[in-house]
Order: sequence, then C-alpha cells, then structure tokens
Amino acid sequence: MNLYEQTALRISTLIERGTLRPGDRIPSVRRLSRDAGVSPATVVRAYEFLEQRGLVEARPQSGYYVRHAVRAPAALPTHPTPRRQPTRVDVSDFVCDVLDAIRDPDLVPLGSPFPAPELFPLATLNRTLASVARRAEPASVLRDLPPGHPELRRQIALRCLQSGMGVTADDVVVTSGAMEALNIALRTVAQAGDAIAIESPCFFGILQAIEHLGMRAIEVATDAREGIDLGELAKLLDRHPIRA
Repeated sequence: MNLYEQTALRISTLIERGTLRPGDRIPSVRRLSRDAGVSPATVVRAYEFLEQRGLVEARPQSGYYVRHAVRAPAALPTHPTPRRQPTRVDVSDFVCDVLDAIRDPDLVPLGSPFPAPELFPLATLNRTLASVARRAEPASVLRDLPPGHPELRRQIALRCLQSGMGVTADDVVVTSGAMEALNIALRTVAQAGDAIAIESPCFFGILQAIEHLGMRAIEVATDAREGIDLGELAKLLDRHPIRA
C-alpha cells in the first residue's frame, strides 16, 4: 500500500467509525502532514483519493470536509451484446434531432456533453481573439495552411520523440480537430463498403464519419471498466476483412 493510501485509510477509518461525522472539517494538510510525519504532497494526494471515492469534499478557501451523503457508486452498465456483422450506419438524422433539442431552454440536454453557454468566459475569449487578430502578421495565415504551422509541427514531433516515436515535422499534419483527423485516416486506409471496427457504445461523431464515407461499422463489445474486449476483437479480425 502506498504512503498516500495509508494516510487516506487513516482518515476513512475515522469516518467509518463516526469519529469524523458528515459536515466535519478534516485536519488541514499542514496539520496532518505534521501529525502523520508525511509530506504535504502525500496528504494532498490522500485527500484527492478520498474525494474521488466520495468520502470527502473540497470547499474553496476552507479545506476538506466529510461529505453529508456518502453514496454508493452507481452500478456499472450491463455488458452489451453487439451485432457481429458489418452494418450500414444511419444515425445522422437522429444526431441532428438530439443536437437541435439543445436549443430548447425547457429541456435538460442529457443527450449531449456540451456545457452550458454561460460557463464559457466569452468576454475574456473575445478580448484575447481581438488582441491576437490585431497583432497577427498577414503571412501567418499562409503559415497555418495545411499541413500546419511549421513550429507547431516541430514541437509535436519533439513530443512524439519523448514517447519513443521516430517522427519528424514532415510526418505531422495539423488538423482543425479530431474529427477531421479521423476522416483523413479513414479515407487513407479504407473505402466505401469497407468494415470499420468500433467500440460499442462509441462517440456519435465516429458513426457519422463512417456513414458519410459509405463504410460499414462492426461493433466490438466494450466493458465499462476494462474497455474494449480484445478477445472479441481478435475473433472479428479472423472472420471479417476489417480495414480500421
């Protein structure tokens, strides 16, 4: 057991035995560091560990407190049994209906992970964008055209080298987002009618990309905790000419 886990166990035991009750403030980082003879970083990691498990909560400018309602973790989704045949995808109309519903103020948008507009620092973003636009050189527009800004590509290549990948700036193409990169990758390795293996469930944008390119999706069972079922994927690769 790591030192931070031992420290977390000390606090969780006090909570379970009722010594620390819901709403009580737990010892400060400095105090527990001194009393337990561990570093402040260890205490912070222990408190984060407890917070992730729903035992304590952090209050700004105040410290950590025992949560009032310690709830059991939600049950994991049941393991799906997807179809094991390549299937034509037809989801775009449904996705558009879900995204259109976000505009309705009377609905809570549970079908999409977009945050509420009022959470964005729009005033700050607008000022930053205006400042950048005023200082930008006209030639900078050309430098950012595909395959991307040379210095950004060089920095990405350097980051790849740190991970053990022999990549140069010439190997890097900067896209406007993950979906553009995914579309380019699919067009590179597959064509209309080809089978593409996907997690089940998966991000709706992946389904739309497969649909728009005329490809077919074949679902791979995915566990909520363990991720994609590699054994099932291996079987599908033996049975079908999966291209990606």
